[in-house]
Order: sequence, then structure tokens, then C-alpha cells
Amino acid sequence: MKLLDKYNRISLVATAVLMAITGFVYYFTISYILTGQVDNGLLVEESEIFDYVKVNHRLPQVFKSEGLIIRFQPATTNSVKREFIDIQYRDDKEKEVESSRGLVTSVKVNGTLYQVNIVASKVEAEDLIRLIFVITLSIIIALTVILALINRVVIRKLWKPFYDMLHQIKLFNLTDKNNITNLQTSITEFKDMNQEIMAMSDRVRQDYDELKRFVENASHELMTPIAVMNSKLDTLIQTNGLTQKQGELISDVYNTVAKLTRLNKAMLLLTKIENRLIDESEQVLIKPVAEAAVNEFQELFTNKGLTIGLNLSAVDIKMSKVSLEILLSNLLANAVRHNNYGGDINITLNNEGLVIQNTGSPEALEPAEIFQRFYKSAGSEGSGLGLTLAKQICTNHGFTLAYGFAGNRHIFTVGF
Repeated sequence: MKLLDKYNRISLVATAVLMAITGFVYYFTISYILTGQVDNGLLVEESEIFDYVKVNHRLPQVFKSEGLIIRFQPATTNSVKREFIDIQYRDDKEKEVESSRGLVTSVKVNGTLYQVNIVASKVEAEDLIRLIFVITLSIIIALTVILALINRVVIRKLWKPFYDMLHQIKLFNLTDKNNITNLQTSITEFKDMNQEIMAMSDRVRQDYDELKRFVENASHELMTPIAVMNSKLDTLIQTNGLTQKQGELISDVYNTVAKLTRLNKAMLLLTKIENRLIDESEQVLIKPVAEAAVNEFQELFTNKGLTIGLNLSAVDIKMSKVSLEILLSNLLANAVRHNNYGGDINITLNNEGLVIQNTGSPEALEPAEIFQRFYKSAGSEGSGLGLTLAKQICTNHGFTLAYGFAGNRHIFTVGF
């Protein structure tokens, strides 16, 4: 969810809750005030009754006017509790029951105690409360809607520089020359953020160039002494008078130099992949690359008597062809190296991913270890970096590389 949508949602929920609470309090406050006014009117009527009895020594005439009823009746007890009450009475004119406010009091006339009931209609007060509440609520809702629209427009405009910077960051790539540009904004925080991002991108690009030069120089400098060693070994082999023991030692050195060459290439390649020094911007079809990789391993398959099963669908992904070739080559090499003589390898490709199954050791491997650098099973002649390279390529592209064991087969799954 975007920040603006999140803010608007929280703001609207908070406003709605606040409006509900405010409306509740406002309604009962107005009701309390208007009820107090009705009570004051009842007290005025009570005072007039007391004044009339004091002057005339008799009860005033019982009457019933619009919205006001006064009744007298002899008290059944020696005292009458004075209190305000909420009651219902029937309006003969309107032919309906209306809510009212009453005052129960008492007065003595010539030694006789009378209970006085003064009742005033609350219909007009309640109508006024509803009218005030509806008008106020309508104004609050209208203001809330207007403020929400204004906030939405204003906030979108205020946050536009941020989204522009985010768009530039998404497009930023070390392998091209697209620089993060300076944005024109009057907001100090966004200015500071833009300056820091520009400075950071410059530092990253500088580190990238330095690392790239280091990798290129390291590759060149390491391959030169290795080539010299191979040349010296060739010269030594051509020397007359070598014993069988010396020939075996030279052969061992040859194998060691060859392993060193492969290790050097693998380490440099891993560095390139980890630091994303390979352009990954092309869309590549997997099926023809996989078929080409299988053809390259055909001689190894034949020498080991392996049966190959292919079930490849037409799938394309965004990555460099070089990375895809490295991934397939290392997974196939692992399937061949750790396979049994006369075993099989099954390769399945669909939109969900790539699955390579091979026969081999009857026991499952440890998933937490096989993708670590220089991890090798007993008797392996590899460098221990093949699966590490494959794992790093998958990580860089957001793929998953998982290991499983079922039916005496080792299963490596690349999930797209």
C-alpha cells in the first residue's frame, strides 16, 4: 500500500471515529442544555403557582394550554418528593403520544397538602436538537470531504519529488550511464535526500569502476604466471632422462595447475556475479541455451554411460545469456560429477522453473552445506564453487535454488 493511501485511510478512519464521538457528546450536550431550559420554564410555572396561592389562599384554576399541563390533586402522604421526571403524554390535538418533561412538587392551601404536576412538551426542544445536530453534522461531513480532497491533491503534489527520486533509483543501473539527476523542489527534506542519493550513486559508481578494474587486472595478472608455469612444465617434459617418478610428479603438477586455473576463473566469475558486474538486461529463451549446454556435455554423458531425459517448454526470462549458461553449466556439471556410471539425468523446464534430477549417492545431502563456498563431498574433484555460483546467480535474479531428495534421486529446482 502506498504511503499516501495509507495516510488517507488512517486519516478517514480517525476522522470518522472522532466525528462519531463528537456527535455523541454534542447531541447529549445540546439535549442537556435544552432540557435545562425546559426545566427552567417548569420552575417559573411553579413559582407563579406559589405566588398565586400566597396571595389568594386558594389553588389557581386548573388549565391545559398548548404544550403545558398543570394538575392538582390531594397528596396521599404527609410529604411529596420534589423532582423532575421524563414522561409521555397524549396530545389530543395531534392525536399522538409525545415526550414531555414534568415537575412534581407540592403546595399547602388552608392546611391541605396538594400534589402539583406541571408537564411541558419536549417536542419542540427535540425537534430543535435534531435540526441543530443535522446541520452541524452536515457541515462537519462537508468539511471533512473537502479537506480530504484538498489533502489528497496537496499531498500528492508535495510528494511528487519523492516519487520522481524513487523512479530514478529504480532505473539506476551500474552497467549503464544513467545518473540520478538533481530535482527541483522547495522542500528541504527532499532536497537533502536528493543530494545524499546523488552522492551515494556517485560513490557506488566509483566503487564499481574500481572493482571492475581490479577484477580485470587480477584475471590478467593471475593468468600470466599460470601460463608461464604451463610453459615451463612443457619444457621440462621435453627434457631427456626423466625418470618415471619425475614424470608422475610433473603430471601431478600439471593437474594442480589446471585446478588452479579453474579455481581462478571460478573465483573471478563469482566476484563478478556477486557484485553484479554482468549486464542482465536482455530477455533470453531458456530452451535453446539448455539444449546447447546438454550438447556440450554429450561427451561426458557418453563416457559415463548416462541417459538424458529432456522435457523443455518455451520459457523466456530477463537475465544475461552468459549468466544463464553459467547456471546451467554448473548444475549439469554437478549432476554428471556426482552421478553413477550408467545412471540418468532428467531435465524439466516450464513456467514454474527448471528441475534437474540425477541418480547418485543413495543418501541425501545436507541442504545447508551444499551451497556454501568450497564445500565438496568426499572424493569430489571439483572446486567447490559450482553450486555457490548457481545459488548466487539465482539470488541476484530473485529466483530460488532448492535441493531435494526423493526416489534415490538428487533434485535441484530453480524456481522462477
